[in-house]
Amino acid sequence: PYTVTLDDDPVMAKIIEETLSIKNFAFVTSEQLLDCAEHLAPIGAFVDIHLKDECGLDIIPKLRSLWPMTAIIVISGDESDSSVTQALAAGADDFVRKPISPAEVVARLRARIEDLNDKNRLNLLKFGDLKVDLKYKSISGVKGQLILSAREIDLLSELIRAQGTIVPKDVLKRELWGSLAVSDNALDRKIFEVRKALREVSDNVELHSIYGIGMVLRLRNQEAEQTLLNDFDESLRTGRRLV
Repeated sequence: PYTVTLDDDPVMAKIIEETLSIKNFAFVTSEQLLDCAEHLAPIGAFVDIHLKDECGLDIIPKLRSLWPMTAIIVISGDESDSSVTQALAAGADDFVRKPISPAEVVARLRARIEDLNDKNRLNLLKFGDLKVDLKYKSISGVKGQLILSAREIDLLSELIRAQGTIVPKDVLKRELWGSLAVSDNALDRKIFEVRKALREVSDNVELHSIYGIGMVLRLRNQEAEQTLLNDFDESLRTGRRLV
């Protein structure tokens, strides 16, 4: 793990590194940080609001989009709360005031990391190797990651929450469109897109249509196991040996 600082005072980065006892990468301008940001994944980012020739507030929305699971903490020497309020509105998670207290830095970073982990658990659904991020409308698996539409995410979420049980199409339509009357074709198009997306990101998760009943999400190895159990059951009833 490591942190980054955006501060034109190099002493600040040193203090934070020594306080947290983990590596800190120091940047003095927003341009320098943005040039490297896509290649970094820090657990914490400390951003000074008042830089020499720019305002640290301006970079926060970009950092938030690039680092959704990074605790962004602004550093401010202002007595007024207005700049801190602006920073929090822009996407920062917390703030510390100068002169900084080492104990406060540690406490705030740990608290914000825990908050983000809690939010991530609430926003993340899993099924086999498939992960669905409800906040960022993305799915990921062993083969890659994709962004889906809101309704496609809603469809997939409903099927995951069903935990391998069949969900009737009428239930899916109600979850996706509420009381709005839609045709079966509208749902079928969403099912087609979700099934296509699953093939692109996962080798193990499959969307099955159960004729006349509904849809179910299953694991491929689960299907193989069920086939074996069915064969075993058949052998018990007929006396046929399994080969």
